[in-house]
Amino acid sequence: MNESKHPEPMYPPYPYMESEDELSLIDLWKIVWKRIWLILTLGPLTGVVGIVVAFNSTEIYRSEVLLAPASEDESGGGLAALAGQFGGLASMAGINIGGGNDTATAIATLKSRKFLLPFIEENRLNKVLFYKDWDEGSNSWIRSNDRRGPDGTPTNAELVEFFLDEVLRVSEDNKTGLVTLAMEWEDPELATTWANELSMRINSHLKEKAKLETEKNLAYLEELLAVTQVIEIRESLYPLIESQTQSAMLANAKEEYAFRIIDPAYVPEIRVRPKRTLIVLASGMLGGFLGIFLCFVLHFVETAKADTRQKEG
Repeated sequence: MNESKHPEPMYPPYPYMESEDELSLIDLWKIVWKRIWLILTLGPLTGVVGIVVAFNSTEIYRSEVLLAPASEDESGGGLAALAGQFGGLASMAGINIGGGNDTATAIATLKSRKFLLPFIEENRLNKVLFYKDWDEGSNSWIRSNDRRGPDGTPTNAELVEFFLDEVLRVSEDNKTGLVTLAMEWEDPELATTWANELSMRINSHLKEKAKLETEKNLAYLEELLAVTQVIEIRESLYPLIESQTQSAMLANAKEEYAFRIIDPAYVPEIRVRPKRTLIVLASGMLGGFLGIFLCFVLHFVETAKADTRQKEG
C-alpha cells in the first residue's frame, strides 16, 4: 500500500523585530523632561558664576598706532639698483648696499629682546608689569617662581616674555602692507603712551643702526680705495662709496626712517576685554549642556540598574 507523500508545511518567517535599545526623538525628550530640574538649576547657576567671573576680571584697554612701511623711493630705492649692479663686489668687500627697509625685519626688530629691554628698563616697567609681585609696604619683591633670584626681582627674559605675551601686539595687513602696533593694558593712558613711544623708538633705532652700518662701510671702502692700485677695482669702488654716502645722508635726513605714522595712538574709552555679555551667555549655555548630559547619564545608569535587577530576579 503506497503511502501518500505530503509536502512539509511552510511556516511564515518571523517578523523583523526592531531593537528595543533604539530611542526616538520623543523618548529623548522624555528623558530630558524627566530631569528638567537639572537644566533649570545648572544653567542659571553657571550663569551666576559667569557674572562673578566677568565682573571680577581685570579690564584691558587697547591703544593702536597705524604704520606704513617707508617706500623704496624714500628709503633709497635707487641704491638697490647699485646693489644689483655691484652686488658681487660689495659681497666680496663684506658690505651691504641694499636700499630700502624690509618690513619683516623691522617687525622682528620691534619684537626683539635687544630692542624691547632698553624700553622696559628706561621706563622702569618692571614694577608696572609685575605690580602683583611688588609689595609697597616692605618695598620689596615677592618671590613667586624659581626663575628669579633670592630677592624675587623679575629677570630680563621674564620681563620681555611677559611684555610680548600680554602687552605688545604687532600685525601686518598682507593686502595693504600697513602695520598695526597695539598695546593692551589696564591703564588706557599708559597703553597710549607706550604705543606712541615705541613707534617712534623703532624708527630711531633702525635709523641709528643704518647710520652706523653706512659709516662702517664708508670707512672700509675708503681704506680699500687707498690701498688698491688696480684701476678697474678703483672705478668700481667709487659708485659703492657714492651709494653709502647717499644712504648716510638719507638716514640723517629722515625722521620716520622705517615706518611712517599714519594714525597715532589715542586714549581708548572702550575696553577690549573682558567681554562680559559673552562670558555670561557662554557660562549659561555650558550649564545647560552639562544638565542635558547629566540627564542622559542618570537615565542610562538607572536603566542599567533595572536590567541588572531583572536578570537577578
